[in-house]
Amino acid sequence: MIAPLVRDWQVDGLAALKGAAPEDQPAFEILYLDSLAARVLVGGLEPPYTVEHGSEVVAFLLQAIANAPAYGPTRTPDPSEAVTVARQSLVAGAHAFAALGLPGLAQLVNRVITATVGELEMHTGEPDEQVRALFRYGLLAVASGPANEVATIAAEGIDELFGAWDGLIGDGFVPPWRVPSTSDAG
Repeated sequence: MIAPLVRDWQVDGLAALKGAAPEDQPAFEILYLDSLAARVLVGGLEPPYTVEHGSEVVAFLLQAIANAPAYGPTRTPDPSEAVTVARQSLVAGAHAFAALGLPGLAQLVNRVITATVGELEMHTGEPDEQVRALFRYGLLAVASGPANEVATIAAEGIDELFGAWDGLIGDGFVPPWRVPSTSDAG
């Protein structure tokens, strides 16, 4: 029997989920939030919202998990008990999806796509709220694992994370990839 071909994004996605580590969670959070904000607030998402929009958000999520080990933010939200539990749940959920292999990845992808389309539709015309909702539901999708269960305190921690990152950004935090290089000046 010939084994089915596996597309690279699936292999990379599973590797990212398997490699999720507690120390990388702040980087994952800001990488994901920054991608969402850039796409929704700068790039704009226009209805009708489709699977393609959801697929783009899934890509942001998996890329953020994969790239988190390479970036350690200089400022991060203070870890409350709820934030700590949320971050632990994110790692556990990522590992649980990875342990199921391709079916686990497909389950996560389908969950995120469905939530993305629903949240974009629910908050049409409210880009700030779209970013918040996509951040929240992307993290909840991972943290809830294949069983789709998450502790209330973890969900509260995810909500706290959005507010905390939003506050840091409001206080002037800029991810280094958003700071113009002096070599760009002409």
